[in-house]
Amino acid sequence: GSPNFHQIPINAPKCPFGNHQRDGHMQMEQPKGRVAYEPNSLSESSPRESPAKGFKSARITETGEKSRIRAESFADHYSQARQFYTSQTAHEQAHLASALVFELSKVEHVHVREAIVGHLRHIDEDLAGRVAKGLALEKMPDAPVAAASVQELEPSPALQIIGKMKDTLEGRAVGILIADGSDGSVIRNIKKAAMDAGAVVKIVAPKVGGAKLADGSMMPADGQLAGMPSVLFDAVAVILSDKGAKTLSMESAAIDFVRDAFGHLKAIAVDKGGKELLKIANVGHDAGIVDTKDKDAFIAAAKTRQWDREKLVRILA
Repeated sequence: GSPNFHQIPINAPKCPFGNHQRDGHMQMEQPKGRVAYEPNSLSESSPRESPAKGFKSARITETGEKSRIRAESFADHYSQARQFYTSQTAHEQAHLASALVFELSKVEHVHVREAIVGHLRHIDEDLAGRVAKGLALEKMPDAPVAAASVQELEPSPALQIIGKMKDTLEGRAVGILIADGSDGSVIRNIKKAAMDAGAVVKIVAPKVGGAKLADGSMMPADGQLAGMPSVLFDAVAVILSDKGAKTLSMESAAIDFVRDAFGHLKAIAVDKGGKELLKIANVGHDAGIVDTKDKDAFIAAAKTRQWDREKLVRILA
C-alpha cells in the first residue's frame, strides 16, 4: 500500500475522492494547481466542503436521534502546543524555532508566513518573535482570534529528548578513522574503551581493505572512508600519523568526516596526526575534543552531545 493506493484502477472506488497527497509511491495522476488542501488563500476555485449538502449523521429513530458533537476542548488549538514548547530545554526550543524558520522560508507568499507567525503568538510570544526575526518580518503579525482560551498546562519533562538522554554509550556507535602509519596501540586502546562502555566500534580507512600500521601490521577496515561518513557514528576518533594526516588533508571525505563530526556536536578523540587534520579542516577546539591519551575523558564526552558547541557552528533562531 501507499498514500496513493486508491488511484490504481482495481483499487479505485466508484465515487472518486481527493486527498492532500501530491507525490509518493504509485502516484497515477498529474495534479494541477499549487494547492492540495483547504481552506487556502491561494485558490478560491479549489474544492470546498458544502455546509448544506455535505455529510450528515443518520437519524436512528429506534435509539433516539444520533448526533456528532465534539467536546469543547476540540476548539483549543494551542494549549497542547504551548505545553510541548515550554517543556523543552533551551537547546530544543532553539531547534524548534530554527526548524520553523527553515520551513517557512520555503513559503513564497509573505502573508502565509505572517499567518503562521500569528498562530505562534498564541503558543509562545518568544517563539513567535524568534521566528519573525528569522524570517525578517518588518513587524509582528497580529494573532488570530482563538476559538478557546489558551491554558497554562504544567510543563512535562517527558516531552523532552535532550533532557531524557541516557548517560551511556551502550548500543551506540563509535567510528575510528585510521590510515597508513597509524599507531596500532592507540587504536586498540580507544576501541577497547569504547567496547567496554557498550559501544559498537567500526574502523574506517581510505581503502576498504584496511591500513598498514606503524608497526607494519595490517589492520582490516569495516568500511571505506567515502562510504562510511561520521554521520553514521555517535562519536569518532581520528588516529593518524603525520604523513597520514597530510595525505587525508587532500581528501574531501576526510575533511567532511571531521567537520561533520564537529558540526554535529560529537565527541572527537585525536592523537597528534588527528589534531593536525582538524587544524587543516579548520575545526575548532572545545571540551569535546579529547586527546586519545585520556580515553576516560573521551568515553565520558562520547555519551552525550556537546551542546555548548552549537553556538560556534550555526546561527539558531
